[in-house]
Amino acid sequence: MAERDKEEMELDITKMEFDFRGTSVICRSGSPLILADLKKVSVSKARAIVVLAEDGNADQSDARALRTVLSLTEVKEGLRGHLVVELSDLDNEVLVKLVGGDLVETVVAHDVIGRLTIQCARQPGLAQLHGMQFEEVLISFPDAIPCGVKVASSGEKIILNPDDSYVLQEGDEVLVIAEDDDSYAPTALPMVKEASLMHIIRPTRKPQKILLTGWRRDIDDMIVVQRRNLPKNLITPKTTERIFFCGWRRDMEDMILFQRMMREAQKVQISEKEREKKLIDGGLDISQLANIILVKREGNDVILRHLESLPLESFDSV
Repeated sequence: MAERDKEEMELDITKMEFDFRGTSVICRSGSPLILADLKKVSVSKARAIVVLAEDGNADQSDARALRTVLSLTEVKEGLRGHLVVELSDLDNEVLVKLVGGDLVETVVAHDVIGRLTIQCARQPGLAQLHGMQFEEVLISFPDAIPCGVKVASSGEKIILNPDDSYVLQEGDEVLVIAEDDDSYAPTALPMVKEASLMHIIRPTRKPQKILLTGWRRDIDDMIVVQRRNLPKNLITPKTTERIFFCGWRRDMEDMILFQRMMREAQKVQISEKEREKKLIDGGLDISQLANIILVKREGNDVILRHLESLPLESFDSV
């Protein structure tokens, strides 16, 4: 249901050329703020209710979403389904949850996209599975079990339990066992973080006694070597991760605070002018940035000489 002509919505859906696999899509013209329109679509019997954000001003869109939630809570028959509300600004999430209570789950799409953008920059390959080996695909779905591949280059032939070394090509599809078709999604590969050996051999650990019976020529390889006897080139110091933000967005403070989830020290460089006040106004407490150093630069990111004045080769991600 939307405040658009029914025929227009049906025409737009037809242009998408989706294979609905037997699913019926019924369009209704109406407003979610009018109880009569909500009754017309039997909102009380819906298994799930999704309130979409509008284009344009974020606060106006969230204000309308809040009014929609209020309207839905006034349905006399009550709601059986799960209510998901898409918001445009993270700051408005608390108010919508206060009004909707346990019935409402909010999704701040702009915030999710911002965090996903950071993860994609820090972990290349997150945005797609193309080029990954099947053994990597197996551990990319925390809520599903990959069990096969539909190979595009072989006439969409289905291979169950392919070799771990099989590399996904463009157009391939992954077959998974999951609760529902929308209950899972690929995530970043688990990363084995490089750490100095002092974090592996803990001095507080109690000594272990191991009895080796017999002898073999490589017995020396079986004996654990103390850290003080390791070559110096095997002891790698921690390094600072350098991230370059090119441009600006209104929730920049949230993207910077997201870096606090990372344990290692980081240096974040910002290519805009007079932004510190906006960051503080947005809720960023500079004193919280224990492991983050902010470096602000003024420049135009479409002028080559401005970019060349920066040590771009020194950044881990842009």
